[in-house]
Amino acid sequence: MKAIGFNRHGGADVLESLELEDPKPGSNDVIVRLYATSVNRLDILSREGVHGMKIEMPHIPGVDIVGTVEKMGKNVKKFSEGELVISNTVYGCGVCSNCVAGNDNLCSKWNCFGLQVNGSYGELLRIPERLLSKPPSIYTKTELAAMPHSLSVAWRALHTLGSPQADDNLFIRGASGNTGIFIVMLAKALGLKVITASRSKKKTEELKRLGADYVLDSNESPEAIKNNVMSITDGKGADIIIDMFGSTLNESLNFAAFSSRIISFGTISGGESKINIKRLYLWNVSLFGMHNAGKPEFDAAFEFASKNNIHPLIAKRLSITKAAEGHRSLENSEYFGKIILEH
Repeated sequence: MKAIGFNRHGGADVLESLELEDPKPGSNDVIVRLYATSVNRLDILSREGVHGMKIEMPHIPGVDIVGTVEKMGKNVKKFSEGELVISNTVYGCGVCSNCVAGNDNLCSKWNCFGLQVNGSYGELLRIPERLLSKPPSIYTKTELAAMPHSLSVAWRALHTLGSPQADDNLFIRGASGNTGIFIVMLAKALGLKVITASRSKKKTEELKRLGADYVLDSNESPEAIKNNVMSITDGKGADIIIDMFGSTLNESLNFAAFSSRIISFGTISGGESKINIKRLYLWNVSLFGMHNAGKPEFDAAFEFASKNNIHPLIAKRLSITKAAEGHRSLENSEYFGKIILEH
């Protein structure tokens, strides 16, 4: 099969065309011929080797999966050849209690497509049957290529861990990224008051168009942002805070409401943050870390999105052979919305 991947970590220029053997299915696996994928921050972290995970070279990045069933293992019963499928982004050992329950993301031996193992920048991919789903009919294949990772992560962060109640105040750090965009749309469908921040006037306008109630100026000082949040929430603070920046956790904690939930994933601004432990426990704040969603959350996210007519924002479509261009565009924040890579 043909693929785009890399033989060493580095910048976008390390991405190159590869010719590899076609994957073969195990007894419980499906071989999917991929239609398209999209560029995610995770693809860049994999390419750069940021997480320090040992991976075999050459490596194929890519986490979003949509395509048709090419081959099946002897035990596969739920799908047929030629059928359109989507896949969750992470799988575990397959035998522990978490995996059996569909929560592969909670398995201690979890693997994410495109990170520890090969991903969707190749023409074919071997996937355990338990990860696959039939997509809602309202979405095009191009839209589906933009949704699996960002939508499912957004749903886990907001719905599973955030435990939202109607009229909760939500603050999002990183709302103009693709996961953040889905969080805004999901939050509005759930009836939350959405507060975000942005440095860009254009992205501020885009976030408001999506439904964000308030978009603060992230060029302001942490104290000014805190004061704005407290003013917007009548002195209560944010009930749910989703922080994809990393180093800003303590700043987020400073305007967290009593008994609030802070969900942390991503290290856009750095991987370390000093925490005010006294405020954390005296304010009864729950702090959650997460990476990917489990299969039940994946399916619930697509069901909710389709019922509420939530669609991804597609910014640009490229051939998979121009993946390096897509990576540079994401790194330079050139677009608001997903960059699709088509096979």
